Amino acid sequence: MAANQKCTRGLNVLCIDGGGARGLSSLVVLREIMHRINSKRGRDQVPLQPHEHFDMIAGAGTGGVSACMLGRLRMPINNAIEEYAALMESVFSEKKITGPTMYKGTRLQESLKTMIRDATGNEGEMLIEVRGKDESEKSMFSAVFAMARHNLNASVPVMFRSYDATSNPAPNGTIWQALYATMAHPDLFKGIDILDTSVPQSFIGGEIGCSNPLVHVLTEVKQIYPGHQVACVISIGAGHARTIQVPDPRWWQFIFRTQDVIVMKEMATDSERVAEDMAKRFQSTSGVYFRFNVDQGVQNMKEGCWERLGEVMGHTKAYLQKSATGKSLEHAVKASTERRCTVSTTCIDGQILLPGLSKPTRRLTSHKRCPPPTPVYTGREYENGRVIECIAGNQEYRRVCVVFGLGGVGKTQLVLSVIERNWDEWDYIIFVDASSKEAIEEGLKEFATAKRLGKTYEDAICWLQSCHDRWLLVFDNADTASTNIRQYIPGGQRGSILITTRLPDLARLAKGPDSVCRLSSMSNADGLALFLKTAHWEDHNLPKSEMNAAEALLKDFGCLALAIVHAGAYIAHAPGMTFTRYRNLFLSQRKRMLEQYNDLPASAKLDDYGKTVYTTWRMCYDQLRPESRSMLWLMAYLHYTDVFEDIFKRAAQNMGSHFDPLPLNDVESQARNHVKEFLLTFLDSDQRWDTVKFTNVMADLRLYSLIEFDRMNLAYSMHVLVQDWARTVTAQEPVLAAECSSTLISLSVDWATDTESLAFKRRLGLHVMSLLDHSPKIGVNHTYRFRKVCRCIGQWCLEEKLELQVLEAFKSEFGENSEQTLRSMGALARIYSQLGRWNEAEQIEVQVLGVSKQVLGEGHPETLIRVVNLAVTYSHLGRWEEAEKMHTMVLNTRKQLLGETHPDTLSSMAHLAMTYTNMGRLNEAEQLRAQVLEARKRVLGEEHPKTLNSMAHLALTHSRLGRWDEAISLLTTACTISQVQLGSEHPKTQEYLQWLAEIQRQKPAWL
Repeated sequence: MAANQKCTRGLNVLCIDGGGARGLSSLVVLREIMHRINSKRGRDQVPLQPHEHFDMIAGAGTGGVSACMLGRLRMPINNAIEEYAALMESVFSEKKITGPTMYKGTRLQESLKTMIRDATGNEGEMLIEVRGKDESEKSMFSAVFAMARHNLNASVPVMFRSYDATSNPAPNGTIWQALYATMAHPDLFKGIDILDTSVPQSFIGGEIGCSNPLVHVLTEVKQIYPGHQVACVISIGAGHARTIQVPDPRWWQFIFRTQDVIVMKEMATDSERVAEDMAKRFQSTSGVYFRFNVDQGVQNMKEGCWERLGEVMGHTKAYLQKSATGKSLEHAVKASTERRCTVSTTCIDGQILLPGLSKPTRRLTSHKRCPPPTPVYTGREYENGRVIECIAGNQEYRRVCVVFGLGGVGKTQLVLSVIERNWDEWDYIIFVDASSKEAIEEGLKEFATAKRLGKTYEDAICWLQSCHDRWLLVFDNADTASTNIRQYIPGGQRGSILITTRLPDLARLAKGPDSVCRLSSMSNADGLALFLKTAHWEDHNLPKSEMNAAEALLKDFGCLALAIVHAGAYIAHAPGMTFTRYRNLFLSQRKRMLEQYNDLPASAKLDDYGKTVYTTWRMCYDQLRPESRSMLWLMAYLHYTDVFEDIFKRAAQNMGSHFDPLPLNDVESQARNHVKEFLLTFLDSDQRWDTVKFTNVMADLRLYSLIEFDRMNLAYSMHVLVQDWARTVTAQEPVLAAECSSTLISLSVDWATDTESLAFKRRLGLHVMSLLDHSPKIGVNHTYRFRKVCRCIGQWCLEEKLELQVLEAFKSEFGENSEQTLRSMGALARIYSQLGRWNEAEQIEVQVLGVSKQVLGEGHPETLIRVVNLAVTYSHLGRWEEAEKMHTMVLNTRKQLLGETHPDTLSSMAHLAMTYTNMGRLNEAEQLRAQVLEARKRVLGEEHPKTLNSMAHLALTHSRLGRWDEAISLLTTACTISQVQLGSEHPKTQEYLQWLAEIQRQKPAWL
């Protein structure tokens, strides 16, 4: 390779971030750079293009596409801008309605092939080019980045090169395959399989954790240009993350599939993180590294906002006209045209020092494995300096530095920052996951194997004890008190050790000056950052109201560090406690809220001493409060995810009005008494629900990591193995314990049919399934209510099974002609109707209606319901005249008795409209359906299942009348709302989607 021959001029490196449609700004910035470069050349000289000016051009995602156009395809900059805009419009102009990805991978594939065919004449052109003898051609290299689908945890991208790799080559594929791989973010496009020696390798977007691949690009420059000097590194971004607003997750935003905003935010955040790291890397060497990133105007653009490319162009031009930007551009142009030999490629992938400050280069046969730092903490310069002074200072004897503090305050990031700043201090860096005994031993074993020291973790420890070179051993997340870290610390006085932990007791292992770093003492500027982190809000987009509340609390505390930690610890400790809620409670109940901290265990108080906890799950259990143990028992037989407060709140509120159709047996009575006694602890003296009490119980469980809390969904979850263990420690026998969980869910289920109540029942689906799995012979008093949940989630077959159980019990208890039995029979017939078993439904409904007329009378509301049900069945069986007559009779009666807007009256109108549709009386059907839809929107709300059903059926009627656009628009609305409210897998959602696809297929092509 020509790069192996040293040259006399410095190298120019160009790296382009990914960013979707916003990436156009990168090309516009580059065009300005090239314009300034060419303006300094003679008029008789041919203008330079990027592939002639840069020695390496690389990028990820859409930045990878730009890099390939400029480098591998050698497009002039203006052509690249035109092709980029055309590609964005072609790929992002149409979103998919359903599916895990937002855009069509087939369209991306075809668009890329078209672009490559236009540029090369061959859509199947290989990425690795056959290089000619011309040295100028061989001097430029380009690369794009993607992630291997099955190796995401490594956070190491795969580099698709336009040249033969010296190590770790990617599969040798075509240009379009590489570009598809780099753009295939899993939220946007399907992944791609590329053959590697006949074995398919799966790849997804390079923008996942690598939207700014400059770190990897510089490492590659070091590999392909050994012994060379670098003159200029230009990194171009696609917009700042700090100005990108991620929307609140309300239902209409999910309807219109706006997760591309979140994707864009993640890309920009990752890009800026790398940009900050690069600025630190080059901070001692000016005039080499240049970063350009449009800071305003593109923050509200989604990944596929192709129609706003004009705005991108305008905002980028405004950015280029800024004085500061202009100065940076001039410096970059000067550095890249003069090509001075400034920085050796030997050290380009580490911290760059000025020539006079560089240490003598030493040959290292080192082993350094450490994740890259992620600077999620703010400030901490004082603590950073202390750790550096301890661990990287004069090492005549062993240094052990312990960094401890609350979870999430940045312990690991602090350590990684220290390591990055002092990378050359050690010959060996061993980074070990210390979350468990097994993880520590596996990490040390991997080191021993890699160094060929042996095959056990003891071999690694023994070798470190006798090693005379400088080494650093990092125990990260040593948060389990039962793990004896001491036994893994090598003996002797050599080497350095870093420990990050939440356990203050581990500070006793510290050795050396300033060897204990307690992350609690903060400056005023860092006070807010500490508050957010101790409350575990540092990774969230805090609403303005919450930020104001947090700042007000800081003022109330006088920025006293202990008060900040107390409040933050309680907010983090108490799931669901927000800054606003805490301040409202604090201002009205100062004493009570201050006492909440006193009730926290020592491990949550950030003390230098405290009790040892978490030795085993059993010890965690022994530490729980009595009410927390009862909560654990109840959760043991529910589904292990999505346990939410409303279950317990509704169950407590329904205890007084709950009705059981059958007498309770002994087990049911015991369970009822236990659950009622437990739920009463969460009611105050006025029988109102006490969220604080409930929160404290859940916080007690979360303290010991027995449960986790999802802030977005306000739900708790438990690891499936923890749940299995929890079933073994319940105080009751398994049958009684499972009965208690079933009783809790039964108490929470009511008969309300409003939108909120129906949504609540749908959310219970997983728990009902879990209870039925654990108790196949569950009692009728539970199945009587669980069948309602099954109906809400569209599990008709399971509902049938439960209804048959209820029916048999009612026949035995009340007799075959009792009202309870008749209602159960009617419910079973409706299930058969949902399953399309119309003949079986008719047989039951005829029997039920006959008895009802005799016992209740023809005008009784229950009799009218049964007339409607039979009429619906007749309509589906083609007996339309009978159905019309029956529907008309019931409709007139209900209008007189209930009024025209009563839900039952509206149901009769909807059923009559269905019969009209079947009879071909479409205009009458349309009129009725429109009337029903508007009334249901007012009475039930737009999101109610019956309203959605009216939307869908009116859309079908529109389509049969040839009003295709109205039909598609209305049915699309019904589909999107149904996906959010009922779920994508609900039978009704699937039915609506099928109807929509059929209407779109039937619509004449010329319309």
